Amino acid sequence: MPESVGPLVRVCEGPGGLTVWGVAEPERWAVDVNVMVEAGEDVGAVDLGLLGEVLADSERLVARARRFACAALGVTEEQAALDAPEVNVYPDGWLLRFAVGDLPLCEPYGVGVVFEGLRPVRLEDLSGAEEIED
Repeated sequence: MPESVGPLVRVCEGPGGLTVWGVAEPERWAVDVNVMVEAGEDVGAVDLGLLGEVLADSERLVARARRFACAALGVTEEQAALDAPEVNVYPDGWLLRFAVGDLPLCEPYGVGVVFEGLRPVRLEDLSGAEEIED
């Protein structure tokens, strides 16, 4: 049974009308966590059970996402140097973003690995994304 993730706390308004939430006690987790919903949408639309599973197993999922990204890009983990993992959760799924990396693809916002449940399924090009400001 995954650990409880505790209550969510509203953090800020994000780009494109998104409302960004963070988890309580962010220092407990091996990753930064953002829960993003459309403005006015209930945060209850997010699968909090899945979020709990992700957080409880975050170290293993970060390693899995790093291996997946490197294999898809045809580089070694040392060449990619993917770091600063961040979990971004939406009502329809989640991705693990490496905010830092030594590959051109990582500029300016890193690279995302999209998951279905706990399985990585594809890379997400974040080069055209908008920056979320605190």
